[in-house]
Order: sequence, then C-alpha cells, then structure tokens
Amino acid sequence: MRRWSALFGLALAAALLAWKGGRQDAPPSTAAAERRLVIGVRNDITSLNIYTAASAFDQEIADLLYPKLAYEEDDFQQGPPTFHPGLASSWDLSPDGMRLTFHLDPRASWSDGGPMTAADVLLSHRAASSPEVAWAGIDVKEFIRDVSTPDPRTVVYRFTRAYPYELMDAVEGNILPAQVFATTPLSEWPKSAFLEAPVVGGPFLLKRHERGALIELVRNPSYLMAPLPRLDTVIFRIIPDEETLLNEVMLGGIDVMENVPPRSAARVESSPRLRLVRVPDLSYTFICWNTSRPLFSDPRVRRALTMAIDRDSIIEGLLPGIGRPAAGPVLSFLWARDPDLKPLPFDPEAARRLLEEAGWKDRDGDGLIDRDGRPFRFELETDQASGQRGDVARMVVAQLGAIGVAVVPRVFESGALIARHEAHEFDAFVGSWRESTKIDLKSNFHSASRQGGYNYGQYSCPELDRLIDRARAEPDPAAARSLWIAAQRIIARDQPYTFLFERDRLHAVVRNLKAVGVSPRSLYAGLQEWSLEGTGGPQP
Repeated sequence: MRRWSALFGLALAAALLAWKGGRQDAPPSTAAAERRLVIGVRNDITSLNIYTAASAFDQEIADLLYPKLAYEEDDFQQGPPTFHPGLASSWDLSPDGMRLTFHLDPRASWSDGGPMTAADVLLSHRAASSPEVAWAGIDVKEFIRDVSTPDPRTVVYRFTRAYPYELMDAVEGNILPAQVFATTPLSEWPKSAFLEAPVVGGPFLLKRHERGALIELVRNPSYLMAPLPRLDTVIFRIIPDEETLLNEVMLGGIDVMENVPPRSAARVESSPRLRLVRVPDLSYTFICWNTSRPLFSDPRVRRALTMAIDRDSIIEGLLPGIGRPAAGPVLSFLWARDPDLKPLPFDPEAARRLLEEAGWKDRDGDGLIDRDGRPFRFELETDQASGQRGDVARMVVAQLGAIGVAVVPRVFESGALIARHEAHEFDAFVGSWRESTKIDLKSNFHSASRQGGYNYGQYSCPELDRLIDRARAEPDPAAARSLWIAAQRIIARDQPYTFLFERDRLHAVVRNLKAVGVSPRSLYAGLQEWSLEGTGGPQP
C-alpha cells in the first residue's frame, strides 16, 4: 500500500530529548528497568503472515517478527533504492543480469534454535508467487522464472528478463519458518488465521496478543543483528477512537501515536513530554473518473473538472502545513518523478470554456450545465471509514457546483465500496493509494489492469501501455526514468484521475525516545534501533 528539500529535507533520524512524568492514576508507560515502549494504534492485526495480511499494520507487525533476505534503504530519491544485508549476508548478479544468487548468513537461526536455511526461502517464495495464496504483492514476483537451492546456504533466483528491480522484487516479503508453515497447504492459507507466531526470526518475539486490546512484543535474544533491538518490550495498545488515542498520548498512557491529525499538532507540541516527528508519506489522494461512462470519456471534461477544484483550499482546510498539491502518479520525492510536471491550475473560467468545447453549457438557465437535454450530474463515492475523504468530497461538491456541475455524494462501507470499484459500477470516487518506492504504473493505469488490477476507471491509452511495458523492462535506470517521465505526461494530459494532494505525516513521540531511521515506508521500519535515553542497555 509510501519525501525531502524545503518540503522534504527532513531529518528523519530526529534525536528526541528527555521527559519524566505522566498520569498519577495509570502506570507509567516507559520503565527504565525494562526499556518498555507503548505505542497507540487504531486497528488490530488480522494476520501475522505477510502473505495473507489484509492491512499495512499487519505487514508492519510481520516485519518485526520475520526477517527478509535484505532490507531497503531510504535512498529512493536518487534512483531505485539500494539494500543492506538481512538473512542474506551477500548476493551477486550474473553478467547477463538474469540470475541473482543469495548467500545466507550461517549465523542466522530461528527463535527455537533451528537454523534458517534455503528451504525457508523457497517455501516463502512459493507462497508469495502462489495464485492459491493470492498475496496482495504477487505482481512483484512476475518476472521471477524460478528459484533453486543448490545447498542450504545458497538461493538462486532466475528471471525472465533483466530490469532495475530484480533485487527489490526478489527480497520483497518475509522469510517464514518452513517447519511451521509448510504443515498448512498453500490452498488453506487464505482461510487460516495465522494469529500466533511460535517461531520467529526478526528482532522481536510475540509474547501475547489480546484481540482488540494489545499486542506485546519482547526482545528476541537470538536475533541475527544482536545486540539489537535496543528495547526490551514494545506494546501496541489498540484504541480505535482517534480522540481517545490523542488523550492517552497527552496524559502519558502511551508513548507514541502515529498520524496525529494536523488540527491537534499545536496541542501535542505544547506538551512538555512530547514532540512531533514529521515524515513524508508514501501516498497520494485523488478522484478516479470512470472513463467508460459517457460523462467522463472526454479528456477535456476530465481536465475541466480538475481545473474547477481548488486543491489549495482543500489542503488548507484539511491538511494545513503538511499537504501539497499532487501533479501526477509518481510522488514528488521519488527518483523517477517528472520535475517539470506541475499541477493543473485552479481556473474555473478555463474549466467552463473546456466544458463548453465539449458541448456542456447551461441552456435552460437552471444553473446546471447540460448537453442533449441532460444535466451534468454524477455521484461521488467515499469510504465511511475515512472522514478525511468524506470532507474532500463535500468540498468538491461545492466547488463543482460553482461551475454548474451537480455532484451527489454517496458513502459506502469499505467492502461494498471495493466491490463496486472492482465491478466498475461507479461514476467517480475519492481514493488514496499508498505507494511502494518501486516505480510501476501498470496496476493503476495500464489497459491490461482494467480486469484484475486497480484500473477501476477503465482508462485505456495504447501509447501509455507501450511506455509502461518498455519502462518496466528497461534495465538502465536513466533510460527507464525517461520512459516513466513520458508516461507521467500522458497521464497528466488525459487526467484519468484528478490528483489532489500528497501529504506529510505527524507522529507524536516522547522526548526521550531516540527514533533512528524513521522512514516514509513505515514508522516502525527501524523500530529495532529505537532506544529510550537514560535506560541503559546495549548500545551497538
């Protein structure tokens, strides 16, 4: 489902200062004796198996329990990200770029004392690439021809083509212990709960999980990167209500709250025990137009609608100080962005002219533009679980109404909304995509993704399809970047989406927390390196 300069030149590894205090009627949330951190979250996990995970939070917790072959660095501004060793101590690519060989660290062991071997990697790859499991990230394994294990410490990936993301695609997904997971047939994985983790190999062990209440992790003494982690205990308290969560962090019941609403930023900063960490978010918010419907089949109409929406006022109202207009589908701090691509301007008069060119004008004086005797009226859908997207929809209703377009907002439960989108039974919807640092526009904009992908709006452009296919297969990053830039310009020209905004996220943390390597990919990506000042313990 994931930024730097004046907007993005943020010190992600912010050093955070000290505090002592908290509510008198609740136990303190940090303890020097055991180096304990309490994090407040709004949702529980649905699975501890990355390959059946249903949410980003599931994946974040799985990453704390299970290793990967290698770990991504946050250097995706300059080019495809680089990686540092994980379970694999080294790797090498064949001269023709078609074979990638991983050498597993002989020291690596599972929490039950058994060695991590190539069999674990093979089982995990089979799960990741299995149609029966239907992992959400299965497309990253598309160009992997096969995986072999010449010996217990060597794993060889063979590819169907050479391209820039071979390492990234090979290491995506956790390595699971075969002795535990191989006992369940892959066909049964989607129906299995996977809410226990008796054998793990990441920085933490699962001590307990109380459904709807908390997840408690404790330090894994057999972790390959010991003496990490620096914390002994991490407790995720599940508090679904945002205001209750905010009150808990203010009163000392929790130490960390991610995604603080902008309206509460000043309140957090006024606290003597807290400070805010600001990180660019790997997401953008948009309106998807169903281009298979006559109202939205003309690119001029879609451009006009974009130009009639005042994104600056939406950002000022909903994300003051942390939002910025989006120009296209590649986030503005990723290496393949088009630096010359600017958001379409807010220009209602130009929007009216474009609509009139397309045959839309108010012929009967009722305040609504019409064509062939029919007013320009459509439904704009949002998810009831997202108050922010609902607020966006309400503002868009008013703004498009000012140029004579009637917009009817509709709110759906999440499952029903997704089903409507997959069936293409909608006019338009407000959505958000959380992006990978891998540049790939196929799933959202390629015509091949109209069925089985995320091209819900049925957009089709043969010229764009060819560019995407070439860019995905191009082994040279500089050449691939040129192709991606050309693709972005076509999408900006045709406006299958109105790109609304990108944003930063604000996280509240206690001042004595040293959060090393806070990443746009996930607040918890470097949790094993976090420490609490004044608590002693190993300092690698």
